[in-house]
Amino acid sequence: MNRGKMIALAAAAACLLGCSVPEGTLVLDCVDNGELHPVCGMQSPEDIAVVPGGDYLLLSELGGIGERPGRILLFGVNDESWRPLYPGTGAAATAPALPQGDASCTQPPGSALSPHGSHLVQLADGSWRYLVVNHGGREAVEIFTLSTAADAEPALRWQGCVFPADNTLINDVVGLRNGDVIYTRMYHPDDLLGDLRGLLGLDSGDVWRWSKDTGVKLLPGTTGSLTNGLEISADERFIFINQYMDGKVQKYDLAAQEVVGSTPVPHADNSAWAPGGELWLASQDFDVASYMACTKDPAVTCGMAFEIIALDPETMQSRVIFRHQGPPMGAATVATPHRDKVYIGSFLGDRLLVVPTSAFEP
Repeated sequence: MNRGKMIALAAAAACLLGCSVPEGTLVLDCVDNGELHPVCGMQSPEDIAVVPGGDYLLLSELGGIGERPGRILLFGVNDESWRPLYPGTGAAATAPALPQGDASCTQPPGSALSPHGSHLVQLADGSWRYLVVNHGGREAVEIFTLSTAADAEPALRWQGCVFPADNTLINDVVGLRNGDVIYTRMYHPDDLLGDLRGLLGLDSGDVWRWSKDTGVKLLPGTTGSLTNGLEISADERFIFINQYMDGKVQKYDLAAQEVVGSTPVPHADNSAWAPGGELWLASQDFDVASYMACTKDPAVTCGMAFEIIALDPETMQSRVIFRHQGPPMGAATVATPHRDKVYIGSFLGDRLLVVPTSAFEP
C-alpha cells in the first residue's frame, strides 16, 4: 500500500472522532494575497536549488510518492518564467559511457521520473552535480551534471544513479565534494506497517551514506520517525536531520558518527541555508482534516498552515520567522531565500510561492 493510502486510512480513522476543515484550506484561484505572490501551473514544486549565477532555480516536481511522473523545472527569477529541463531530448537523455553512480545503473529514468528531495553540490573538480530522489520506475538518487555556460541557459545531463539499501523509500539527499551521497530513508515500504509506523510515532527511518568504493552504509544513531529533510554544513562536518514525527532536528557529526545536538521543531520537512548562515526549516502544522481534503485532488492547492523556522547551527537555538495559513498557498516544504525574495515550495498543489524577504522577521 502506498504512502497516500496509508495516510488516508490513518486520517479517516482519526476523523471518525470528528474533524472539520479550516476555512481557506482548498485554494482554487491563483491571485496574490498582499505580499504573497503565487506562480502557478506547476506540479507541487517540492524542493528548490539555486543555480550558480543566481538567475535561475531548479525545482523538483513531486508526483506523490511515485503515483505520478514529475519533472525538473528551470525557473527564471528575473521574469518568473519556467520550463521543463528534464525529461528532455538530446544530450540530457543520453546514457554516459561511465556512470558516476552504481555500475548497474546504466539507463536514465526518462519520462518515468517522479522527483522528491534534491541537492546541488560543487565537486572537487569544480563541476556542479545535481542530485534528485526518484520514485518513478525505480527507487534511486539520480545524478545529473549541471552546465552553467555564460552564453546559454543551464542544462542537465544524466550521469547515473545510486540505488538505496533494500526496503527503502528515500526522502531527501545531499552530496559531498568527493562524490559521496547521503540520503534519508523515510520508511520501509515492504514492511507490513510501512510508513504507518512513522505516523504512529514509531521508528521508521534512518540516514545512509553511499560512496563509489564501499556502496551504501547506515549512519549509526540516525533512527527516527518518518526521517525527512537533510542538509549539510559548508565544511561538510555536520548534517542536519529532520525527524518529522519525532518533532526534532538533529545535528550529526559525520566524522564521529554521532548526534551532537538536537532541537524541537514540529513536522520539519526540508531545509535551506540562508545568507547569514542560519538554516531555514519549513515546519507544517499537520492537520488530518486538511490533509484529507487537499489530497482528494492533486491539482488543488492546499492552504494548510505552516511556519518557517530559523535555526542557529552552532547553538541549535531556533525561532519562528514566518507563519501563514490559507491562500494563496500552504503546506510548505522548503523556503529558499535568494536575493530579496524567498521561494517557498509545497508537496500539494500547482504553485511556487514568492514572498519578499522583508516579510520575514529579522
